[in-house]
Amino acid sequence: MMDDQITLVKETVSEARKKLAAGHIYQSLNSQLENLVGRLSKRSKTIVKPIDGGDATLALIQKTSEKFIQVKKVLLTDDQLFEILRQLASTNPVYRDRGAFYFLANLISNKALSREQMRWIANYLVADDRLFSHILEPINDAVFQRSFSLLLLSQLLTADNQLNFIDDQLLGRIIDQTAAYALLEQDGRGFVGEKGWAHAFTNIGNVWDLLCSNPKVKRSDKILLLATQLVGYHNCPIPFVAGEDSRVAAYLANITNLNEIYEDYFLRVLKFWHQGLTAQMTVATEAGWNKIYNRNRLLQSLLLQKDSFPTSIVDYIESTRDYLN
Repeated sequence: MMDDQITLVKETVSEARKKLAAGHIYQSLNSQLENLVGRLSKRSKTIVKPIDGGDATLALIQKTSEKFIQVKKVLLTDDQLFEILRQLASTNPVYRDRGAFYFLANLISNKALSREQMRWIANYLVADDRLFSHILEPINDAVFQRSFSLLLLSQLLTADNQLNFIDDQLLGRIIDQTAAYALLEQDGRGFVGEKGWAHAFTNIGNVWDLLCSNPKVKRSDKILLLATQLVGYHNCPIPFVAGEDSRVAAYLANITNLNEIYEDYFLRVLKFWHQGLTAQMTVATEAGWNKIYNRNRLLQSLLLQKDSFPTSIVDYIESTRDYLN
């Protein structure tokens, strides 16, 4: 059964999409989403079930790869694709990164899967069981499934630019699910010991960049994605130390140059963040200070890329840079 807090976030995102499309909540969107995320509470930590079958899946990948080299064609059943996709949740990077992800990304980039299979994979990746698994619990191993679902989704979005297999219904589902995910994710870890890369917020940046450059995505939806990315980043209680700030800054440069409305929205959020900093002396928790320094690192990264941003944004950050120390 879906957690009631996740349901609330999903319903709020869906309603916000409708209101944005109608032009009703542009100015109040950031504060509404901030209040929503601020009300969320952590759940008790539960066991993340380990993924089995890694060796068998690697053998299937090897066999399929050899056949692809020979005949340039791949015939995989849905059951076989499912077994490979399952390994995106593995805590072993041999099975996850160098196994399932590299193999599937290679098939997608080489157009070796059917349009139906790619649509099926996209629906699989944005399903509740992938994007929201254990997401309200303290940091846990389910982050690999959540993050690598986004990473592989970015490969599909890239392929869709040429193959056009993502229809309006699927695109709407991707926007709804990933926007809710951006508000809920709080695991900001980069490289995690022997388990490899988590990098959830970097992968959010990858997906958002592709969606913001997609002409099929409506302007109101791009505002929603921008809003959820900023609120999610702003509320992450874990320090970003593995390049997330520069990746997000690159996305912000791209979208704020698309149209003045995105420039205006980001400027409004920057002013909202600055207002909150006036009360930073009352912060007395590790999570609270992590959020402040995450924000500062993002703005410092933005200033390093300032030639890529509209003048109004750079000027505002320069005028408030005393708060970046």
